[in-house]
Amino acid sequence: MDSSESVIRRMTRLAVQHGAVNLAQGFTDEPVAFDLVWGAFTASLGGTEEGIERLARLTLRQIATARGLDAEGVLDLTLRDVLRRLQGDRDQFNQYSFPFGLRDLRVSIADYTARLYGFRPDPETEITVSLGATEGLASALAGLCRRGDGVIIVQPFHEMYPSQARIFGLRPIYVTLREDADARRWELDRDEWRRAGDRARVLILNTPHNPTGKVFSDSELSFIAELCQERDLAVVTDEIYEHLVYDGRRHRCLAGFPGMRDRTVVVNSISKTGNATGWRVGWIIAPPGWTTRIRGIHDTLVIQAPTPLQKGAIGLLAQPRAFFERLRASYVEKGRTLTEALERAGFLITPPEGSYYLFADYTKVAALTGRAPMAAALHLIETSGVAAVPGDNFYGEGREGDRYLRFAFCRSLASLREAARRLDQLPSA
Repeated sequence: MDSSESVIRRMTRLAVQHGAVNLAQGFTDEPVAFDLVWGAFTASLGGTEEGIERLARLTLRQIATARGLDAEGVLDLTLRDVLRRLQGDRDQFNQYSFPFGLRDLRVSIADYTARLYGFRPDPETEITVSLGATEGLASALAGLCRRGDGVIIVQPFHEMYPSQARIFGLRPIYVTLREDADARRWELDRDEWRRAGDRARVLILNTPHNPTGKVFSDSELSFIAELCQERDLAVVTDEIYEHLVYDGRRHRCLAGFPGMRDRTVVVNSISKTGNATGWRVGWIIAPPGWTTRIRGIHDTLVIQAPTPLQKGAIGLLAQPRAFFERLRASYVEKGRTLTEALERAGFLITPPEGSYYLFADYTKVAALTGRAPMAAALHLIETSGVAAVPGDNFYGEGREGDRYLRFAFCRSLASLREAARRLDQLPSA
């Protein structure tokens, strides 16, 4: 088992060391969605449902009256002093909850899924709240597979997929997306997928895709659904970028395709949609029989996701469609800002159809030509103060990744514009 440092995390560490704009790791520098903060804050401070309701109704005038103060007296209090005196005298939401998640959150996940994808998983038997999508994937693989089973992994991939497979003694079987630069899209080889299906137990599918930005089409998803049924494959879908789709495309959940509910495990989280990558609240949707095994693994590994943060997640899932549309629109401008800067520097880019990454070919960038991916990434940090991830980190075999760097455009527009300014000063050689 490879226990070396994550390359993505290493690039973040180097970005801090060199004062670089960190476009390597996929987390933002913008605030978390307020409804998440409010939900978690009131659960943590109020302690109970009654305490949450009390805080939601409380006014500054009521605080002043309770303290025997006039309005001016309240204004002189520190926020810490005010909040300390508002804490409830009973507590539920800073304690253990059911390992598979608060029922209110599981119901919210079921309603959210029905609203977006047309099927409603049972909150009691099909939904498990996880410690983020990473733990969700780990629990799914451990619950579905036995040591020695083959796992189909689409490369380029997120580095956790093969790493987790190896931790559980599973065999990665790679299939490769290849860039058609002229057509400006990433394509799969169906024959390659069919051959892989003969040797595997599980397929891991990430759409919208990290790092290429590919959104698998209805035709491709129908092919994958048919392949899984023909080869008796289980599928674990990583759907954390579900709302980040561009140019009129839409994300489709594979579990909603005919014949796929009973063989699909959906892994998702609030991390990307809520600007809350540090909260570690996610979920797993699986058929009841698989859910029982997955919950056992989940309980053993982590017990549960943080209880007050689960309360916060409910607020995000209840947001109207307009909220998610505004999120998508903000990423359109961010993606355009970084794409234009990279192209001015000489990078070649197939525009992303979804997610918030640019998988950029650097072979025509004068200052980077001839350098291996890690050397190119280090040179970019050291000379321009912009951090990316070397492309070969996203491949388990072959040399397809040797010409790419991955950039994340999830940072604020101000940060991306600063990155663009620095890229415009990239040395010509």
